[in-house]
Amino acid sequence: MSSDEDEEAVALVLDVGSYYMSYGVSGEDTPGFTKLATSTLEGTLDGKAPIHKGKLVDKERMDDVIKMAVEDVGIRPEDKYLLMSNPTTMSNEDKAALLDITFEGHSFPGCLTISQASLGLYCSGNSSGICLDIGYHQTTVVPVYEGYPLIGCPSILTSPISGVQIDELMKKLNPTLKGLSDDDMTSIKKGLCQVSETAMSSQIETREFELPDKSKISVGDEARFATELLFSPHHFGVKSPGCQELIYNSLHKVDPDGHKDLISSVLPMGGTTRIPGFSKRLELELLGVLNHEFKVLNQSESDKEHMKWIGGSIVAELSTFQEMWVFRSEYEEEGPERMVKKKLLF
Repeated sequence: MSSDEDEEAVALVLDVGSYYMSYGVSGEDTPGFTKLATSTLEGTLDGKAPIHKGKLVDKERMDDVIKMAVEDVGIRPEDKYLLMSNPTTMSNEDKAALLDITFEGHSFPGCLTISQASLGLYCSGNSSGICLDIGYHQTTVVPVYEGYPLIGCPSILTSPISGVQIDELMKKLNPTLKGLSDDDMTSIKKGLCQVSETAMSSQIETREFELPDKSKISVGDEARFATELLFSPHHFGVKSPGCQELIYNSLHKVDPDGHKDLISSVLPMGGTTRIPGFSKRLELELLGVLNHEFKVLNQSESDKEHMKWIGGSIVAELSTFQEMWVFRSEYEEEGPERMVKKKLLF
């Protein structure tokens, strides 16, 4: 990317989660497309999410997702670079596989994969902090220092606490919710769920929720009670620390000299953290376990929805990342495994 032409190049930015995926061209404020991760080239929703719990579980599906992004955005791959987010816990083997898929199946001249935690922080305007990423199938806590997640040390923690566990708990508390689709449950969480400031908060009133087929369903205190799973999972038989304890445990696996930089930017990410009241409750819970001053970052609603993609859109345009791109000529000469190590893909 040393020539003027290369410096002006625009990348295709792709963020694939286990529930949603977003893609579009770099330099934009929002992705051009957001779809369910099960979306297919044929326009159906019966595909398999290519990434699950931080692992690349279906290479063919990942290849199809890239094809779909290219077609939907309407680009010529040979004229663009490809920037992909990757789960921070993804193995080097899977990162190498992403390079194989990019260069063997497509004509992109260059590729870069970056940790979702790092991208989230870049979106927030920070390069150091602790990311609390509550995904659809698991929660991951990642300390990031000067843009780099602390991969390889015990401070990166995972937990079974997740969006789907809240869905299952709500269905258990309210049997009329059984049989609803994942998408319906996601809509209910967005529209009706809330996080109380304390576990002992008063009940909320029963409200009606209209489903896509125009039928209505009543949702009561389970919309509040189920979110307690995030902070007191042991009350529900889940053997995991709560979100506040995960952050505390992660922090105390890092050199104490780095604590101040990390907790100055505590970043909640993932759809579940958008439930009203979450950030306030997290602040209150952290006050009880942290001895240092900290700040929970509270992004705008539009940024929260596409935080990782926006971070990728920003990074793709930064000159400071030019040396990190893997170019086709390097890939062909040295192979994907060496590129993962040489380019410090993170």
